[in-house]
Order: sequence, then structure tokens, then C-alpha cells
Amino acid sequence: MAKVRLGLVGKPNAGKSTLFSAITSRAAEIGSYPFTTIKPNIGLGFIETKCPDTEIGTTCNPREGSCSGGIRQIPIEIIDVPGLIEGASQGKGMGNEFLENVRESEALLLVFDASGKTALDGTPVEERIDPNAEIDMIKGEITKWMVARLSKGWEKFASREEATNQHPAASLLRKLSMSGINEQALLSALSAGGFPLRLSIWKEEDFTRFSEMFLARFKPLILLGNKVDAADPETIDRIRAKHPDTIFTSGDFELALSRAVQAGLAEVSKRHISPSARASEPQRKALARVQEVISLPYYASPEAIMTDVVRERLERIAVYPVQDESKWTDSQGNVLPDCFMVRKGTTAIDLAFRVHSDIGEGFIRAIDCRRKMVISRDHELKDSDVISIVSRSR
Repeated sequence: MAKVRLGLVGKPNAGKSTLFSAITSRAAEIGSYPFTTIKPNIGLGFIETKCPDTEIGTTCNPREGSCSGGIRQIPIEIIDVPGLIEGASQGKGMGNEFLENVRESEALLLVFDASGKTALDGTPVEERIDPNAEIDMIKGEITKWMVARLSKGWEKFASREEATNQHPAASLLRKLSMSGINEQALLSALSAGGFPLRLSIWKEEDFTRFSEMFLARFKPLILLGNKVDAADPETIDRIRAKHPDTIFTSGDFELALSRAVQAGLAEVSKRHISPSARASEPQRKALARVQEVISLPYYASPEAIMTDVVRERLERIAVYPVQDESKWTDSQGNVLPDCFMVRKGTTAIDLAFRVHSDIGEGFIRAIDCRRKMVISRDHELKDSDVISIVSRSR
């Protein structure tokens, strides 16, 4: 089952690996020097949603993730890739390996050092730098990579494609090889941007403008200010003034809190920390500092970050495909085994193809299991829908 995949991007020493560990509870190698992560780390984060199994009085059997007390944990794939430095789009540093992973992510979480205590190459600095410069550098490198990928071999490509008399959207789709992007969406983007329909007359400004548009529409960049525990209020205000949608967090503090809970030094309920009797006085003071930071009005926990990005920014809804419309089971009797996080606007036929191409091609009808009603192939699904698909392939 294909999961939503998010990429953690940013310069070296921005705390990506620590944040990755906090989100996924997987021990990525952590160190205070550039290129700590040599190969991409991939793990799972989770978002919570109310499970429909509470409506039928039967415990579900998730194929992936888990469910307890009617709360479903839906896995989201997280990839942490090597730190990006200026010039990565031309292959400098770990740029090539880093930027190829951009292609595989549905959204990019730009993790930057909100404290301003590291230079653009990841080395520590005495005086704080403006984190906005770091944001601009990363965004610029990703756009340059996109331009380089798009324009490579363009003259030969444009000549060959124009000879086929196909729409530029079909040609660009093959050129980009971007997973999850369909021709209709690309056609809409080309029309809205007023790009030349003759590929052979595209100029440098067209490549840049198209790349910026493409990334904004299909690979949204979400700003994630890390190390907020070491940031001063003036720096935070400067970031929020230029980028009001920035999410702020602290990978160090989240990881420390997670380890404190695992060690039995504290309990956490609704983000309120209660030190245990085992905690020493220094440990209590440290936990009090963590409580102070995570209580900031603009602070987001890993769970809140995942929910914000997937639910709000990517506009994903949870949909449950089943075979038996009455028992809400698959062919083996598993209750609500799958939960797909699909784009808002997904139709019944889209879901059928998402389950399996054969089911989509053999589509006969779909049934809304709650209402016990047949719905059309073009019916737009809603969050938490339970859908049975009848197909000739079954």
C-alpha cells in the first residue's frame, strides 16, 4: 500500500537527523558535523484519526499501522537525506544523492536552524545569522536542480517531441518522470502559467518559472524551524514576519522527552509533563525547561507536524476500501484492513485504481457502506468513507 512520503531537507547540522529520530523513534546517526547522514534514512511517522470500527462494534485489523480505543495510527513515510549545501544543484557536496530523493517525496519539509547558530555550510558561528538566508539558499538550490533536470538535452528532446504532435503536457510528463503527477494536472498548470506550447522556443526564464510553479504545485515546500529552544524571540519574529506559515519545533527536546518517558522519568498527557519520583533534581529542571519550550504558542510536536502537513497542507483524507459492504471486511475477513490517505477530490474510480489496476479496469460500481447506497464512479469521496468496490476482477 503506497504511503504518503515526506522528505526532510536542509543544510548540514540543521538537526534533521535528530528531528527524524524524534518523529520516527528510529535511532539515526546523530553528530555535530556536516554529512552525518551519508545514506538516506527512511522511517515511519504516524498521524491519528478516529477509526470507523467504533461504529460497528468490531475491532479492526490494520494491515499497516495500529488501532487502539478507536484511534487509528496511520503510517507516513519519512526520508532524511544528506545535508544540502550551496552549489548542490551542480553536484557539490552530497547534492546529487540528496536531490534525487526530492523527486520521490510528495512534500518537502525544509528543516532550518531557527536559532541562526550555524553557517550555510553547517559549521557553528559565533554571531547569529539570519535563518531567512538559509531558507532562501535551500529553496534556490532545489529550484536550480529542477531547472538543470528539465533543460538537460532540451533541444534534442523538444525537436523529437514536437514531431509527435502531442500536447506539451504529455511530453513534459515523460521528461520529468515525477511519480504521482498525472497529465491532466500538468496540463492545467501549463495553461494557468501561460507557458509556450512550442517546446522548442522555451527560454531560460521559462525553465525557471516552470520549475518554481511545478515545485509549488506538486512538491510543496513546508518550512520547519528546528532548534527553537536555542532561538531568541527577535529571530523568531523575523522568520514569522517573512514566512508566517512556518512550523517551529525542537528535535533535541522532543528526543530528550521521548527518552525520559522510556526511562520512566516522566509521563506526558496532552503535552503536560509530569516528572516521576525517580527523576533527580537536575532532571526535573531539564524537564521544566522542555515544558517551557513545548508550551510556546507557535510550537508543534512531531504528531502535530505530521497532521498539519498531511491533513492541511497536502489536503489528504482517510478512506477505507473493503470488499464486504455489511461487515466492512476484505476477502479474508479482516475488518477495515486498509486506510488510504488520498487527495481531496479523489473519486470512486480513482480509489479502485489505487487498490489495484485490475480492479480499476474491471470497475462495475462502488458502494458507500455507511449509507448502503451505490455511488457513481465520479463520486468524490469524503474523509473517513468506507467504500466497497465491485469489479469484474473479483
